[in-house]
Amino acid sequence: MENYEEYKEAGRIARDALKLGIKNIKEGKSYLELAEEIEEYIKRKAGLAFPVNISVNSTAAHYTPAKHDELVFEKGDVVKIDVGAHVNGCIGDTARTVEIGTKKYEKLIESAEKALEEAIKMARDGVKVSEIGKKIEECIAKYGFKPVKNLQGHSLERYNLHAGLSIPNFDNKSQKKLKAGQVVAIEPFATDGAGIVVDAGIGNIYRIAKNSPFISQIRKKFSSLPFAERWLYEIYGEKTQSKLMFFIRRGLIVPYYKLVDMQGGIVAQAEHTLLIKEDGCEVLTI
Repeated sequence: MENYEEYKEAGRIARDALKLGIKNIKEGKSYLELAEEIEEYIKRKAGLAFPVNISVNSTAAHYTPAKHDELVFEKGDVVKIDVGAHVNGCIGDTARTVEIGTKKYEKLIESAEKALEEAIKMARDGVKVSEIGKKIEECIAKYGFKPVKNLQGHSLERYNLHAGLSIPNFDNKSQKKLKAGQVVAIEPFATDGAGIVVDAGIGNIYRIAKNSPFISQIRKKFSSLPFAERWLYEIYGEKTQSKLMFFIRRGLIVPYYKLVDMQGGIVAQAEHTLLIKEDGCEVLTI
């Protein structure tokens, strides 16, 4: 496979960054401090594939702290940490869920982890993505929970975090199949809520929507990958907020919206990046 060593290195760095985040999270620590610790670790070794997602309780995805974020972790929080590193555009993407100081949701967290484990066992050339989704849904249901049906795993390509193929967390009847040589991220989400997420405001993560000389510095710095509001301060300083609003009004960049369970249920996530092979897969982030 082309770029195999780069994907493997990106996976290793993402894995170690996630381990650092899990080690450092604690009650009273700020979201911003944790995000910056993880991102600085990645930056010393590779590129940032996307801002660290720190999604707490009913928030499932697409939240990263803003520059002046004051949120802190509290006892009982169920925290999803989703990290991505890239080496020459080759991405490693991995996530885990931790509960701070309590064990109320340990079975929910276990259900997502077990679903990922079972999905990995199935992943190989020729397997329908819907069959993987069915296994994920069955595994989560055995614990008494629901998969989040409108979040899914995804194929990865160089500088492309969501490269076209989706891997569902339920049986969506898709006839699409995994192919040897593909790199994919499989990420079960489990919840005690509705199993559907909805938009709940800006998550402080953005992507380029249109090419324009106005955003040439952003493209040069982040390529086609997602970026955080706080990262723009490195380019624009205290003018960042006015620049951001201008770019959004012009349709040059678009936000990722914070996604929350529509009934306010607690959400757990587990994720690994895999290289699909003829007779199985290689987990690149383990």
